Amino acid sequence: MLFALNVYIVRELFTVEYTRFMGSIAGAYVSLARQLAENWDLSWWPLWYAGIPYQHTYPPLLHWITAWFTVMAHVSPAHAYHFATAFFYCAGPVTVFWMAYRLSARVWSSFAGALTYSLFSPSVLLVESARQGVGSVFHPRRLQTLVMLGEGPHVASMALLPVAIVLVDLALRRRRPVFHVLAALGMASVVLTNWLGAFALAMAVLSYILSRERKERSKGALQCAGLAALAYAFAARWIPPSTLATIRTNAQRVGGDFQMTTGHLKYAALLAIAVILAWPWLEKRKLAAHLRFFLGFAFFTCSITLLYAWWQVPLVPQPDRYHLEMEMALALLAAFALAILLGRLSPIPRVLVILSFALLCYLQIKPYHHYARDLARAIDVRDTSEYKVADWIDHHMNGRRVFVPGSEYFWLNAFTDTPQLSGGFDQGVTNPLLPALQYQLFSGEGAAQEGELATLWLKAFGVHAVAVSGPRSTEVYKPYRNWLKFEGLLPVLWRDGDDIIYRVLPDSFSLAHAIRPDGRLTRGPTSILDVDFARAYAASLENPEQPPAEMTWTNRHHAVITANLQSGQLLLVQVTYHPAWHALVNGATRRVTRDPIGLTLIEPECAGRCVVDLDYGYDAERLITTLISWTALIGALAWIVVPIARMRYWSHDSVPRC
Repeated sequence: MLFALNVYIVRELFTVEYTRFMGSIAGAYVSLARQLAENWDLSWWPLWYAGIPYQHTYPPLLHWITAWFTVMAHVSPAHAYHFATAFFYCAGPVTVFWMAYRLSARVWSSFAGALTYSLFSPSVLLVESARQGVGSVFHPRRLQTLVMLGEGPHVASMALLPVAIVLVDLALRRRRPVFHVLAALGMASVVLTNWLGAFALAMAVLSYILSRERKERSKGALQCAGLAALAYAFAARWIPPSTLATIRTNAQRVGGDFQMTTGHLKYAALLAIAVILAWPWLEKRKLAAHLRFFLGFAFFTCSITLLYAWWQVPLVPQPDRYHLEMEMALALLAAFALAILLGRLSPIPRVLVILSFALLCYLQIKPYHHYARDLARAIDVRDTSEYKVADWIDHHMNGRRVFVPGSEYFWLNAFTDTPQLSGGFDQGVTNPLLPALQYQLFSGEGAAQEGELATLWLKAFGVHAVAVSGPRSTEVYKPYRNWLKFEGLLPVLWRDGDDIIYRVLPDSFSLAHAIRPDGRLTRGPTSILDVDFARAYAASLENPEQPPAEMTWTNRHHAVITANLQSGQLLLVQVTYHPAWHALVNGATRRVTRDPIGLTLIEPECAGRCVVDLDYGYDAERLITTLISWTALIGALAWIVVPIARMRYWSHDSVPRC
């Protein structure tokens, strides 16, 4: 019933391909799914930020599902993405019901909580920005964030989170290998879907541990820690320590200033004190375990969300986004609290309250559907700036790197395989210079000649063309403060109203360059405004005295570079450096290092015709995490199968023979 109700509400979302919300980050997720459907290369991702490891693009589970559906159903990645996210949206209340029923064994209270979660958004009553975003206290915030803001992975992780809690409860109560493995897989699935969902899962598991009886709490905490370790072992290949470190660093600046300081630890300490003091009181009141779980989950999610919404105190990066998890917790808490109150009423008032609640839910269904239908209204994507710019680039740039603004970089790789200097997930950037460069390109802040400085940096990173969106463009964000900064400075390649593409480098310009040892810059720029450094760096790449170096990608993680080098010359490759890059020069291994702006530098030790095979392979971390993941999966399978096989063997051997 819950699934059918939500399908009725969002049924148009299952069939839509492109909505009018081109400013949504959903374009990045469609890009990931499209590229996976066409090229299942899960090592290096050359399309964003001058290249990053694939595991830095985004937690991959939803994109794998979307890519699989794209291939199997023969639909576009955009259609597959909307179908998959609509399914998870509808499945969310079902899994919430399952979790509540598993923990409480009360079917009607669980159903009421899941129904409340389906038809009401408590966050709009508590968070003004959520209320303004959705437009009414009776509109669906979870759906609005899914379609308008592109929270597909977040919503999917919220549908998987209750399943993980159910499996954890089964593992701790039944204590069989199969349930332990399933619980670890359930936890891993949440982490591999969305980073916010991963942190919400940690809060939910902590709430579950606190909800257990005191004598079982320590043992339950150890068991949950073991399940978490096994879950990380399963997922380690896709979330290695370097990815966690990159996300932790970048998350503090993406979407706002969320720098973690000692001041934030004070608030965290106060919350910890509140939990420590309140929990014995709740136990003394003999509050049921499931109510303690709902209360604890609501306390953690409300603390993160409301401290920021009311007092601008961020306990974690992007705390406002946890209002969706807060809705889940409050819906369940409200339903079970109402059930307790109903138990204290006489029959007639109890029936009146139940009928009033049922009527209120019924009256929500039609407005929810109308709101969902309006959100899912389809457009012809060919009329948008995002598509027009991508289409021109696809037909004319022949795979050369570009820089596009705002919503166009979300959608560029949904329509084309062209690499870009921007990308769809700023938390995954490994080159610390790129966020500052992107800010400078758009704002021009502090630069006397912002067009010249921008051009020099674009050349330094191998960008062949730069796109600009003006006031009349349909590009959503229009991030350029001075959108005419390149006018008269760079030649125009294409113009359509206020959408303009300028040439930065000639077509013959390669991403690989021979440089003299004495021309190598050993120090980095003092800041992004260091015009002398940028000028010297660009000049070293454009030196006509240096022999040309041709670079050809054979696949997404391997390139071949050919050049006639002189003794002692180096090769600079305008691709982000990573320890997993390996170079063979005429069959011999050569050293690969990082240059002053984070690009790849090869020491070929070769004179004459040199052929360089540049391959992204395994560094120590990637090798270790891959071995951990495979060992954990194989070990978990053996843990399940071997006892069963032994039982069958011994039971067969013990049968008397006639």
